[in-house]
Amino acid sequence: MNLKRRTWSQIALFSLLIAADQISKWWVEQQPPFWQQIVIPGFFSLVKAHNFGVAFSMLADWGHEWRTGLLLGLTLGIALALLAWWWKERRRKGWTSWLLTLVLAGAIGNIWDRTQLGYVVDFIDVYINLAGDEYHWPAFNIADSCITIGVIGLILVQWRGRHR
Repeated sequence: MNLKRRTWSQIALFSLLIAADQISKWWVEQQPPFWQQIVIPGFFSLVKAHNFGVAFSMLADWGHEWRTGLLLGLTLGIALALLAWWWKERRRKGWTSWLLTLVLAGAIGNIWDRTQLGYVVDFIDVYINLAGDEYHWPAFNIADSCITIGVIGLILVQWRGRHR
């Protein structure tokens, strides 16, 4: 794939992921407080959750002004560094620029929430039932999924490149 087509394909993917993330979060925000919809009993539900912190709600108990300013500054800085890395990598063959596209889409999706709402909308609730007890993974969203898949992919690409 030539550079121009590759770049536009990645921009299209980025745009689709942002749209899917924001539309899904908008839909969840239309639901009543404490809304929950079981999709696969004992494994997967949709919930309405607001994350005022970062991963696993860390820093959620900090004061709003400090937390929001710090998180926005930090995530914007990381996003700009990732954008510079993507700009360089898009010229190379391989998966790195595609994976960076995922991470960037996720970062921008969550940055958008934080700037517009002051929190990130989470709604995917994965859990298991073992011996009558439920164990939940913290609720997440499409942006979080993009970041997770992208980062794991980048780690695997880097690891594979070093172990050939």
